[in-house]
Amino acid sequence: MSVIAEIDLDTDRLACAGAIEAVPEVELDLEREFTTGSETAVVFMWARATAGELDRFEDGLAADGTVSDAKRLGDHGGERLYRMTLTGAAPVVTAPVWVELGAARLAMRYFDGHWRARMRFPDRETLSAFRDFCETKGLCFRLHRLCDAEGREEGVGDGLTDCQREALRLAADRGYFDLPRGTCLADLAAELEISDQAVSERLRRGCARLIRQHVD
Repeated sequence: MSVIAEIDLDTDRLACAGAIEAVPEVELDLEREFTTGSETAVVFMWARATAGELDRFEDGLAADGTVSDAKRLGDHGGERLYRMTLTGAAPVVTAPVWVELGAARLAMRYFDGHWRARMRFPDRETLSAFRDFCETKGLCFRLHRLCDAEGREEGVGDGLTDCQREALRLAADRGYFDLPRGTCLADLAAELEISDQAVSERLRRGCARLIRQHVD
């Protein structure tokens, strides 16, 4: 039986990562997408932010190798519509995989530091296969919401991405939350082979998700 999943994905290995890094406050909504090759596509996307932030976002698009031919089609105060080509140069390109699995992307939105994709999968097995692909490619995956074909919501666990869970578990095991601390961010970053800032963000967002999930 088909399932509809809302999936949160980290931005750093997907298209538009450079432009988003330039203006993390921006909000993006994918309106339409037309595949032009196995890993390339033309997309129409809304961006929402202040005028100054949108100008910086445009500069970021021009410097971002994962997109090309970015063109502003409309400007409505705090939101602009863009047409651009996804070049396939992002570290992870997911479309060929979920298309092969028989899935369909219903919506795609960036906000609060992550992409949220709403997707229909033929069954739980194909959803699991897509998650396995993301994990293999180092793309943090979190199942935010899951519904069956009739719209009945199913449980999704603690709400953490695998990367957040790994960072929190390692921090707890190494005594990062103890007083005095048994380790520091630099040591955790070295073990995880990521930057100090990336560890800090995973711990911060992971703690925030757990609080929202379990504290009324």
